[in-house]
Amino acid sequence: MRKLCAIAVVLLLAACGAVPQPFRDGPKVTTDNPLLDVPTAVGIAVLPVRGAPQPLDTQISTAVAQRLQSFEIPAEAVPSNLGLGFTLDSEARETGVSDLDRDVSVVITWTLRSRRGAAVRTYRQVISVPASQWQGGDMMLAGRLGNEAALAIGDMVNGIAPPAQGPVLPPEPARPKFPTVSILPVEGAPGDGRESLRLAVLQALSTNGVTRDDANPEVKLMCDFKITTFESNLQKVEIVWRAVARDGKELGTVRLDNTIPVGALDGAWGPTAFAIADAALNDLLTLLASQAAAAAKP
Repeated sequence: MRKLCAIAVVLLLAACGAVPQPFRDGPKVTTDNPLLDVPTAVGIAVLPVRGAPQPLDTQISTAVAQRLQSFEIPAEAVPSNLGLGFTLDSEARETGVSDLDRDVSVVITWTLRSRRGAAVRTYRQVISVPASQWQGGDMMLAGRLGNEAALAIGDMVNGIAPPAQGPVLPPEPARPKFPTVSILPVEGAPGDGRESLRLAVLQALSTNGVTRDDANPEVKLMCDFKITTFESNLQKVEIVWRAVARDGKELGTVRLDNTIPVGALDGAWGPTAFAIADAALNDLLTLLASQAAAAAKP
């Protein structure tokens, strides 16, 4: 059985200070878009625009974050992502300068990435701006560019493809085929783990191409969470996911265990839910892929 070392690491970090509570008051799962399902868990870290001169690089990222907030999308302009669920990074490339009016032509590529760094969506923003404003920074210019980018990024969050601009990138390689999945609440989990662990697993699977269908899934994932006393100040945690086909057939299990300090999971789980989901992710994907392959056989 795989040891959940990640849990202990996160719990030790939690003891050093306030831990984010990304699942606090989270809404119920209703769509296949993890950005919509758990907005409080997947706030967007908006990074400075690489390749843009200072201070315009941070002026634009700040404008984007503020506009996303106006759409009720959690976002923050930061130098680096230190805990938010998604990262919005960008790169600006100058494509030409007009000798007549000294306008700079620029393509800014915005990429929305999951916690594990996988690209979720990409938007290319094609602009032409006065060279003086581009080089020296300009709040009004940053506001205009940030508003335009945030509108497209907001559409990404809502599942609407942004308009195609700039050069077309080659298609991404085909992902493995997975069955549709519904994830049930985690039975026996203390604190807010019943929902927070379910939502963390949902985000991890969705990022890797697994489609959720709560109405008529091909596979249901059920999870049992058991805690037993290990020593006076330690508890043994055992987590078992069961995959059950639509016809009720048991498809297999994924099991994790570890020892943790007594009461460490009694409150909000925060990043611990993500650590557990990451630890189980590869085995869950393998289990689901094998079911898809078996179902495809004549």
